[in-house]
Amino acid sequence: MNGRFNAAEKALEFVKSGMVVGLGSGKTSEIFIKLLGKKVKENKMRVVCVPTSVRTEKVAKKAGLVVRKLNEVKEVDLAVDGADQVDMKLNLIKGYGGALLREKIVDYGAKRFVVIVDESKLRGELSGWIPLEVSPFAVEQVRRELKKLGMEEKTRMKKERKFITDNWNVIIDVRFVKINNPKSVDVFLRSIPGVIETGIFSEKVSMVIVGSKTGVKLLS
Repeated sequence: MNGRFNAAEKALEFVKSGMVVGLGSGKTSEIFIKLLGKKVKENKMRVVCVPTSVRTEKVAKKAGLVVRKLNEVKEVDLAVDGADQVDMKLNLIKGYGGALLREKIVDYGAKRFVVIVDESKLRGELSGWIPLEVSPFAVEQVRRELKKLGMEEKTRMKKERKFITDNWNVIIDVRFVKINNPKSVDVFLRSIPGVIETGIFSEKVSMVIVGSKTGVKLLS
């Protein structure tokens, strides 16, 4: 088994019948969703799922899971999501797939937020590209502000057009050589008018399950 599978399989242990489960987006999350669908069916569990992207919703329905919108549930008991980078203090970079806004809403609002990754996602400190979800109305203004601050930025493209999120927003990726204080960087970037959300997740993580070929380790 690979690291992604082992991490996703371990996360199943935290799902109990009667729960509302937030489903993350990305390859590792999709492995978890498929395994969850199998577990729910085999054990006749009552589980309601809140997906964080259109693609995740399709995968969940195909897996036979009951899907609801966030506004249709009282609260999310457990959110299980992947990450693009994880540091030793459980700060994350997410959103390389473009679902960061809905992910942060669901993950931060859950009673418990469990992250599943393979060991290649671990870092001593976060660095590189941080996704920003930006209002289409303000894309060029946000880019100008970032350039004034001396930041390297690029508008994410899909083929020859701007990448559009499920919320009809645009992604601007901004590069950091290293991120010493993720929470401060998150707050600072969100203070730029037009930036709706960032891919820095610096709070609310209950546990990170790190999978390898030989098993898993838990960070908390």
